[in-house]
Amino acid sequence: MQYILPDFAHPKGAGLFVANEVQVSHSAPNQSRSESDLAINPKNPQNLVGASKKFDAPHEYHFHLSPFCSFDGGQTWKESSLPMPPGWDGMTDPAVTFDLAGNAYLLGEPLQYHGDITGKVLDALGMWVYRSTDGGQSWQAPVQLTDNADADKQWMAADERTESPFKGRVYAVWGANEPCGFARSMDGGLSWRGHGASAKPNSLDFEAYAPAIMTDSKGWIHIFDLIPQVDAHVKYKRSKDGGETFEAVKVVGNVKGLEAYPSAGGFPRLPNGHFRVGSMVTAACGNDQTLIVAWADSRQGVSRIYYRISRDGGDTWEGAKGGQPLPVSGQILPADHCIMPQLAATATGTVGCSFYSYRKDAGSGPPEMNLYLSASYDDGVSFPHSCRVTKTGWNPEANAPWSHGNSKVLFIGDYFGLVATDQMFMPFWTDTRTGVQEIFCAQVLTTEPSYVEIVTPDYWPPLLVKPGPVEIEGGLVIAGGMIVTVPKSSPLLTIAESVGIVEEARKTTGPAALTAQLAALSELSHRINALHLDIVRTTTDNS
Repeated sequence: MQYILPDFAHPKGAGLFVANEVQVSHSAPNQSRSESDLAINPKNPQNLVGASKKFDAPHEYHFHLSPFCSFDGGQTWKESSLPMPPGWDGMTDPAVTFDLAGNAYLLGEPLQYHGDITGKVLDALGMWVYRSTDGGQSWQAPVQLTDNADADKQWMAADERTESPFKGRVYAVWGANEPCGFARSMDGGLSWRGHGASAKPNSLDFEAYAPAIMTDSKGWIHIFDLIPQVDAHVKYKRSKDGGETFEAVKVVGNVKGLEAYPSAGGFPRLPNGHFRVGSMVTAACGNDQTLIVAWADSRQGVSRIYYRISRDGGDTWEGAKGGQPLPVSGQILPADHCIMPQLAATATGTVGCSFYSYRKDAGSGPPEMNLYLSASYDDGVSFPHSCRVTKTGWNPEANAPWSHGNSKVLFIGDYFGLVATDQMFMPFWTDTRTGVQEIFCAQVLTTEPSYVEIVTPDYWPPLLVKPGPVEIEGGLVIAGGMIVTVPKSSPLLTIAESVGIVEEARKTTGPAALTAQLAALSELSHRINALHLDIVRTTTDNS
């Protein structure tokens, strides 16, 4: 008999608790998914939009971009498609965001492919942006930002803070060892211009590789970049006037790049690894003007995540220029490599950093990749919480495409997605547990979820389970510190119905919310009493 257990609160305090892990994509072996991004709608936090590469010919390094959308907080996902103009063979490097009005954007780089994989396998066709007005279910025709064939490795940000004088604007940057491209829209994505008086997107006066962009509570624009090399630097550029002008570049971090490891096909690879890695930055803005920038660093011999923080919008930076290492879970061994950090933060100072951890010993077993998350609830002052998101490790070499057609360099992507709310983080990553590269996501809660305890004749101490469908064959249900006797094969269907009423009431907001919730709980209590269930206080004698 299946019962829906009510969600009685058992608060246990702060921490990280993985819930609702979901497989987002469902692919054939030749449709490997890697490299992804994720965004959350500020007008409807249940609406998320993600995107990833979707391969058409993994060994030839042919792929396009495939968007996903969810309207139930990531429980279920729908895959959509992008309109592709004639002459486009593929598209790369997804970057997504939402503006304050709830419009979704996807920035991509269209490609043309060549048949000879021993030479140059693709040509880029500039930088184009798509817009969706229905939460990612469909996408309008793309708008060209630049026809520069060297434009690559793009990122987006939207000014979503209502206190910002530039709220509603959307920004895009790109690089690939070129002057940093810059575009901004001030009319909900209908038109795009550059900085200053330029009516078209243009370039900033510094060379960039894979720039990261974000805004703070004052609407200031912050751009970070790192040119991949053994001795590298985190460069930083700022605008205080919504992109009209930009200050001179500053160096805010010293990096020992992953380029210290042996390379193949132009990309470094971790010791005992065959997939490409590299040095890139990630950045986020927390409370007010708290800026956080992070990167993977090889100074310890193994790769670790380092970061720096500014509390004043980039005027000053805490600690040494080399940054400080991110505290990690005790499950990460000294020889494990931590790579591809992704930062996300909320305006109230909830900060998360997710990353892959790679393990490969000298034995004959397969390599193992896991996804971890470290979190701070005090605006990056401390990171006391860390957890492994993936239940089991996955093999990064399984079903991996060949980077630029080179069989010696496998591809799992250069980044993945992460978003944050004050209640949870949601990573959006590549995983091969099914034997195919797929996209997975999970809700990582920032406080321990409520639970109920089940006592049956076969189990003691009680089982701890989350609210939801549960199989019970007689025994006791302990909910909220109370014991409900459950006779064997008792239906309790009327209580199951009342729980649905409670759950619906919990979703209500506004002045009537408390009244509705109390009424629903009263109904639940009435139905329990009507069934004459014996409710007694928990004691240790009930075993």
